[in-house]
Order: sequence, then structure tokens, then C-alpha cells
Amino acid sequence: MLKRKIDSVLMNWKKEHGDECLLVNGARQIGKTFSIRQFGKKHYKAFYEINFIESPMMATAFDKALDSETVIKLLGLRIPGFKIIDGNTLIFLDEIQQCPNARTALKFLATDHRFDVIASGSLITLMSQDVPSLPVGYEKEIMMYPLSFEEYLWARGYDENVASIMSEALTDPSMLDKGLISQYNSLLLDYMMVGGMPGVVKTSLESSSWEDVRAEQENILRLNLQDIEKYSKGSDRERIRLALYSVVGQAGDGKKAFSYAKIERGRSRARDYMPAVEWLVKAQIIYPSSSLTRVDIPLSMYMEEGTSRFYLYDIGMFFSMVSNNSTLLRNTILADNRKGAAKGTFYEALAADLLHKAGHELYYYDIPQKMEIDFIIETDEALLPIEVKSGNNRATSLSKLLTMSDIPRGLKMTESSCGKADKITTLPLFMAAFL
Repeated sequence: MLKRKIDSVLMNWKKEHGDECLLVNGARQIGKTFSIRQFGKKHYKAFYEINFIESPMMATAFDKALDSETVIKLLGLRIPGFKIIDGNTLIFLDEIQQCPNARTALKFLATDHRFDVIASGSLITLMSQDVPSLPVGYEKEIMMYPLSFEEYLWARGYDENVASIMSEALTDPSMLDKGLISQYNSLLLDYMMVGGMPGVVKTSLESSSWEDVRAEQENILRLNLQDIEKYSKGSDRERIRLALYSVVGQAGDGKKAFSYAKIERGRSRARDYMPAVEWLVKAQIIYPSSSLTRVDIPLSMYMEEGTSRFYLYDIGMFFSMVSNNSTLLRNTILADNRKGAAKGTFYEALAADLLHKAGHELYYYDIPQKMEIDFIIETDEALLPIEVKSGNNRATSLSKLLTMSDIPRGLKMTESSCGKADKITTLPLFMAAFL
């Protein structure tokens, strides 16, 4: 069983939720259902799971009045052995995007303290417009992602305290000796190719065949493409599919801002394809790194419209799509022989994955021919600019930004170097997971 960070989030919610249901949002196949089911069975005497895709007729329990008494009565008629144990019952509404009325009903279920309610789904943001009345103030929404690098280490048997131990190295890089760096770099390369989709991780741990891992990744990609077919409309379907492949394809073009014109050369315009890209963002299939007009707090105030960079929701899925089943590419990366811009492509996408799954909103700063900062994140203490180097090149842009601003420090992330010089701390890339 894969340990996930959401396990502790669920426990905290159980203790403190008050008049709120929990809504777990995230892409499909990332482990939402499994984690919530295990939590419910372990921590409640009565646990009832309703999946609106597997059992679409269950939605009829929400066709009449949506007050708590009516809903509970109608569920009792549909679920054998249904019985509320006061203060010790969890009702789990899975794939809630398929039943808009159930989402509205959360407002009334939240205030019935005889039981707790958790809902989850994979296209919740995309399909919110179908909900008659959103339960504002009565649901706590959290995002769940594929396994982070930290969770991947747990799956490989590493100590659950690895993050707290590694965090010490953020202020004292001398903790990271050459042997430790080499070990974690190797693990990071494995993670880059396997990624964090639970089914893929499990396959990689149980099978020595890379083909089995690839087959699982390809199956998940097919499911994503099926979602596009099922939940998009008419001519939008092909545009969304083309936009997805263009996000992956543009990762290696050396430019920061995503170019809508490159989706269909000579035929695509931004106004035609922006809705397709937005669909992918709402479906949690891609996520943005926003361009900044100015590096200042709050970063969200200085976002530049229409110049975002986009990344696929999981680094393993990205590698699968880019590699196109190339054994040579995999062997080259494992041997650490990938060089130049192509290596930089994977390093940038990997850095984005590590930061995004650690919960950071991503931004970048680019003044052509003058300054290019790969990532800027906002921590509780200060802004933190980050340059990612596939080699050990100088972080010229980072030095320039730190000189002209009052930002206290920046990070240069490389393959293996560690150290401090002036306001720049140099760390191996895997440390991005522990910021």
C-alpha cells in the first residue's frame, strides 16, 4: 500500500472540519479513491462509498429535496444495511462531478453532525458550471496530485522523515556528500521516467520489465484522451487533443511562453485555442507557470496575460509521451549521457514537477537577451528565484536579479554541485522537492 501525504490531511480534516464537507479534486488515476476508501474503513465504524460512474442510479437519491433528512432517507432505500452511527459514519461521494445535485447537497449535509462527508472527482473544476448552487462555505476543497518525489521515496522504502532531514541541507549544503548526491540523483532519474501515477509506481516496484511500466503509462494516456472525447464538445475535441500534444512538444523548443500559433502551424490563432488550453488546465492535465511583468509581492498581481508556460501534470507521463517508447533514450538517461538542450528540457520539466507537487504556484521572469529566471516561488519568508542548470554553468541572470533587488537569496539547481556564494545557494535538483 502506497503511503500518501493526503493521509495526514484527511486526519486533520476529521478532527477540525466543523460545518464543512471535504472535496478532493485532482486528475484521474492519481489515487484519490483508494486513499479516501482506506481512510474511511480505518477511522469510521460505518463507511459508505457511492461512485456516481459505477452506480449512476444512485444519483436519483439527489433528485428530490436536498435537505439532509431526505437525502439520508433515500440513500437508506438504495444501500443495503445503511445505518448512521452518530459521530462515527463517513459517506464518500466519489466522481461527484457526475451528479451536480450531490455537490449542491453538500451545503445541507455539512451541517448534519451525525456523519462526515467526503466527495472527490477528476473533472470537478471543468464541470462546476453544471452545479445548480455551489456549496460556498460548506466545503473545503483540496488538490491532490500524483506521487511527489518524496512519496516516491516512501514507496521505495525510504524513511518518512526524509523531508525534514533534507530540509536541514537547505541551510547547510555541506550535509550533502558526494555519495548521497549520487544516490539521490539516481533515484531522481528513475522518478523522472516512472513518475508519480500510483498504478505506474506500483508496476515499477513489482515488475522488472520496463515494457510493463510503459504499458501502464500508455493506458493512462488513453484514459485522458477518452475524457477529452467524452467531456468536450464537437470541434473542441480535436483542438484540445492538439493542444495537449503541443504542450508536450513545445517543452523542448527553448522558449518560455507557450505559442498557440505552433499548435497547428499556419492555422491556429490564440483566440481559437485558448479555450482548449484552459480546458486542459481545468481538467488538471496541465498546469501553468505564469510570466511576470515585475518580480515583487504578491507575484499573482504581476502576472502577464497570454504568456504562460505549461507543463504536463506528471513527469513520468511527460517522459512517456516525449520518449515515444525509445529504449535508447531511457538507457542514455540512465547512463547520464544526455547532454545539451535536450537534457535541459527534461531538467526544466522535472524541476517544475518537484515544485508543483510540493504545493508551489509557479512563475517565471524573462526579459529577452537580458534576464531569464526559470522559476520564482513565493515562500512564507520571501520570494525565491530559482535557476535550473543541466550542467554547472554560471547563474548569470540570477546574480543580476539578486543584485538589483532586495530578495535575500536565490537557488541555483544543478546535477551535483553544493555550496554558497554571496546570495546564491547551489543545490542538486532533487532538493527542489523539499523546499
